Amino acid sequence: MWEKLSDEELLRELKRAELAEYLDVGAKQAEQIFSVLVSRHQTAFIRLVALRYPVDSATAEEIVQDFWLECYTALARYDTNRPFLPWATTILFRTAERFLRRRRHEVQLSPQSELFQQQKVPDTAGGGDEEELRKLIAAVRQLPKELALLIELRFFQEKKIDEICALTGLGRSTVFEKLNLAFRKLRRLLGEKD
Repeated sequence: MWEKLSDEELLRELKRAELAEYLDVGAKQAEQIFSVLVSRHQTAFIRLVALRYPVDSATAEEIVQDFWLECYTALARYDTNRPFLPWATTILFRTAERFLRRRRHEVQLSPQSELFQQQKVPDTAGGGDEEELRKLIAAVRQLPKELALLIELRFFQEKKIDEICALTGLGRSTVFEKLNLAFRKLRRLLGEKD
């Protein structure tokens, strides 16, 4: 029955069903109506998130789950005379940005990273290289936290650019720009010319 309705008609019915539930007049139709809407757009929204942001499919699904919660919460503000998809994609992108910003703050220099915690350079470094490595680590410690994180992920943990994008929520071009900035700052800190 609900599958034949357009998105906008579904949302009108959903608002009516919620009002009926609030007044204890109607049956629990709101859940059924919303599940039709979710099943209709779930796959497309996951694909859209995965295409627009540097995330894997599991993260895209997690973002879309958060989106549906946001969407349901914002339902009272939805104007049923306007198209559903532009309204929904605005909420979807806002939810994705918030999710990725939160994730960026969670990824920090790893506390178990030996290079950033140790006072002494590993014995594997030989002769003159030991002093250069010590200077390099001291210079990396002076970088802003975000740049030091990218250097650690790329060179000390040997992560690929795509893995860094997934961990930090940054786009490929942003990762490259910030790594280049980190290199320039490191060269200055080490007294080398750009």
